Amino acid sequence: MVQLESVCKTFRVGPTTVVALDNVSLAIPRGEIYGVIGLSGAGKSTLVRCINMLESPDSGRIFVDGVELTALRGRALREARKKIGMVFQHFNLLSSRTVFENVSLPLEIARAPRRERAEKVRSLLRLVGLDDKADAYPSELSGGQKQRVGIARALANDPKVLLCDEPTSSLDPETTRTILRLLKRINADLGITVVLITHEMNAVKEICGSVAVIESGRLIEAGPVLDVFTRPKHRTTQALVWGLTRLAAPPDWALEILAAATKSPRKRVVRLSFVGKATGNPVISSVVRDFGVDVNILTAHIDHIGGVPFGTMLVELSGEPARMDAALAFLGDAGARVEVVKDSRELSGETWTSGEPTDACTSGEAEGSRAHGRGWE
Repeated sequence: MVQLESVCKTFRVGPTTVVALDNVSLAIPRGEIYGVIGLSGAGKSTLVRCINMLESPDSGRIFVDGVELTALRGRALREARKKIGMVFQHFNLLSSRTVFENVSLPLEIARAPRRERAEKVRSLLRLVGLDDKADAYPSELSGGQKQRVGIARALANDPKVLLCDEPTSSLDPETTRTILRLLKRINADLGITVVLITHEMNAVKEICGSVAVIESGRLIEAGPVLDVFTRPKHRTTQALVWGLTRLAAPPDWALEILAAATKSPRKRVVRLSFVGKATGNPVISSVVRDFGVDVNILTAHIDHIGGVPFGTMLVELSGEPARMDAALAFLGDAGARVEVVKDSRELSGETWTSGEPTDACTSGEAEGSRAHGRGWE
């Protein structure tokens, strides 16, 4: 549906050339809710503005629904843009127009007949839950209501793609959830491909099927949300998703247990991660019963990513070293990712975000890999 091939975009800021997009290639399937995440200044907004050609790339090609937009000019480009809706961070509503008139604007520009416009606008206002606000002005609306108007306006020309540039960043958490649910319903009911540009990891986790990560104008990682969030490969992605897929910083007493465990061959602190059906397996009781290893659960958390359960647990194992090795191998075979923790920095993500991997992180991963054999890799 949306395809970018080797897209580059630069800007001149005084004497300096800023690279906003650096050879970005990306394929977004039809009917997908596709997230694009990255820190501020990463190039996300430039990417979305290039998709609808509000910004012309310096080089590369952009296709939407099989049409190469980068090859179009003038009227042909304007016609192609009608099938690409745009939802903005700051709503961009016309203060002098009512809700009805704001939603009607794209249809007026397209010179749709008056009766057709009225029917379409009423239908869209019902879709976004604002049919009782048709005569209100933007100043009379809440932030969430303004964004609903923006979404209705973006749908006026029956687009095949809906580009959403930070649509929830200025909204409170509850309103954000409402807007995300609306986008998800629009995608399901109308079959529209949604591209969600955001720096909010929870928004991607909530509604996106796939995600791309942008850093300094480069595409550094892309794939299904569950894979990217639970097995991030790039250090920047690891830092971005740390708080969603890892346990919060453990209490001081847990760190004291970790410090003691590193000095005893009969103790290990292990981080266990489970995805999907593996989260429901009674593996801890099996470790205690079948391997004679004591398990002390230090912290645990379970969440859902794209509707799939994902759980993380920090445990202390006590027992004979050979029995603990066998227990970790069993956990790996049962579908868990097993990481033997050697350093408190591994619990805070510091070893992921402070330059090259430390020896502590490397040795922990290596020992865990030897213990469980395969894990998720």
